[in-house]
Amino acid sequence: MKKPLRISLKTKILSLVILLIIGVVGAFSAQLIHLKLQDDIAQAKQLTLQNAKTLSYMPLLQESYREDGDSSGIISLADDMRYKLKPMTVFFLNREGLIYASTDDSKEYENVQVNDSGKALTYGSSYVQQTEESGKQVLKAIAPVVVDYGDFKKIEGTVVVLYSMDLIYTEIWGDIEKIFMSSSIILLVAVIASYFLANSIRKDTLNLEPYEIASLYRERNAILQSAKEGIIAVDANGIITMMNASASQMLGIEGKVEGQKMSEVIESRELVKMLESHEKQDNMEIHDNEKMMIINTQPIIENGKKIGVVGTVRDRTEVKQMIDALSEVKQYSDDLRAQAHEFSNKLYAILGLLQLGKKTEAIEFIKNETQTQVMEAELLHIKDEKLQAILLGKLAQASEKKIPFILDPESSLEKLPETISLSSLIIILGNLINNAFDAVKNQEEKMVRFFVTDIGNEVIFEIIDNGTGIADEVQKSIFTKGFSTKGKNRGYGLSHVKEEVAALDGTIEISTKKGNGTVFTIYLPKG
Repeated sequence: MKKPLRISLKTKILSLVILLIIGVVGAFSAQLIHLKLQDDIAQAKQLTLQNAKTLSYMPLLQESYREDGDSSGIISLADDMRYKLKPMTVFFLNREGLIYASTDDSKEYENVQVNDSGKALTYGSSYVQQTEESGKQVLKAIAPVVVDYGDFKKIEGTVVVLYSMDLIYTEIWGDIEKIFMSSSIILLVAVIASYFLANSIRKDTLNLEPYEIASLYRERNAILQSAKEGIIAVDANGIITMMNASASQMLGIEGKVEGQKMSEVIESRELVKMLESHEKQDNMEIHDNEKMMIINTQPIIENGKKIGVVGTVRDRTEVKQMIDALSEVKQYSDDLRAQAHEFSNKLYAILGLLQLGKKTEAIEFIKNETQTQVMEAELLHIKDEKLQAILLGKLAQASEKKIPFILDPESSLEKLPETISLSSLIIILGNLINNAFDAVKNQEEKMVRFFVTDIGNEVIFEIIDNGTGIADEVQKSIFTKGFSTKGKNRGYGLSHVKEEVAALDGTIEISTKKGNGTVFTIYLPKG
């Protein structure tokens, strides 16, 4: 396929400006030349007619035209005017059209036509006309010579003044050359200005051609609109320049919002404040439309001045699902590791008994372990497989840590409702049980107890430990994200527990006293 011809922006601008200037200057010059020609012709007509009339009024001429007058005066006048009236030619004619005298030395006009002198001879009119004499275009002015005989006046002849049109055209060509010179200067200035304009536009467009900008724009739109992450861009005045479909959906905004002030479109004051800030914001959480969203903003700085901000919006639900999945995998990994370690120890114990020939003791050990597993999974009336899996893992973990983990024999549970997912259980129970293990690890007598019941309209979980308890001044902060008494990069477990319980419309209670252990009670509605 033949590649389409690409013309650069600079070439387009220069070509357009040159054609435009040529068109404008050409039209203006043509109009100016036309007006100049008409004006020069009008002036020449006026001058020619004025000279003809002036000569016709001269007393010497009128005396020479008398019936008994001496024509030598006409000849003398013609000789006198020969150089004074150049470049015009004057003819003195009688009534029959015969030439008395002429200022033309070269006899350029041998036969002056007088058949158009009727108005002058009949009505005494003076006039000028554009005509042809001896094959040349001329202006011909005709004025009657009126002789006063006392009792009457009589027209005895005419004065004819000729002005060659070639002289006018020559003068016009001189003016045209000046106009073309001025037009060329204007065109040159326009070309230079267009060159700098094209370079300026190219600089503003980062040296990209229009088709490249169009291609980038289409690709940008496709990428931004297909992105699952919400993206918002605003300029320095707080005007929205771009908002993709994901951002509109997350923020509950409908319709086109580009060109509007963000404060009039976005309901969340927190988000508006972040987008107005000159500081970069990383992973900031806000609540909007009953959603928890994570916001990141990046100011756009050019020449040390903020010209806009780009912000990204993520629904924390998706992040939470990812965290839950990772927590679930980690939980299973820890539980499997604990079980593998525990079973490995037990297998070594059985192997040792068999090597010592204590077959009876080995069989008894195996029976006891089997009974323990049966008790853990079935005798406690916990029929939900998700909770069974979690508790079995924690039993193995507790066995590895040498911490007694007691499942309250009064516990009873049917199948949990679908609203309580495995990931939710892992976050809530996994964190609380692990905290309980940490709370008792330094105690001489360790004990962690677990109780569950679904009697009534709620599922109730209790995790009890005999640790050191929680100080009063710490209790109000234990659910705050990032707060921990165990060191840096901790303090997220209980905050996640609180969020997960709240998401299930449940409640959490704490009963603790420093030195006397802690009880966490979770209430989750069944429906």
